[in-house]
Amino acid sequence: MAQRTLILAAEVSVASGVGNSTTVGSAKCVRVFNSSGSDLTVTVTDPTGANTKSGAGSISMPDNTIEFIEKEETFTIHGNGAFKATKVGFTN
Repeated sequence: MAQRTLILAAEVSVASGVGNSTTVGSAKCVRVFNSSGSDLTVTVTDPTGANTKSGAGSISMPDNTIEFIEKEETFTIHGNGAFKATKVGFTN
């Protein structure tokens, strides 16, 4: 059986920069669409600075691509360009 994406909240537009970091509604799984018009670096951080759990780091995304990022609910996500983010889950 194919895996299906559960949409758990409305898609939000995230502006460029660390100052626009968001938890995406305390999401554990985020669908990220690179709508920036160029390659994008997406960064996940622990806002406490502790980074005691894995999941903090960054990835590169070509323009017009989608990635699913799993993170801690309190961790934030931001990019060096604008992108769209949606809180999602998966089911069979």
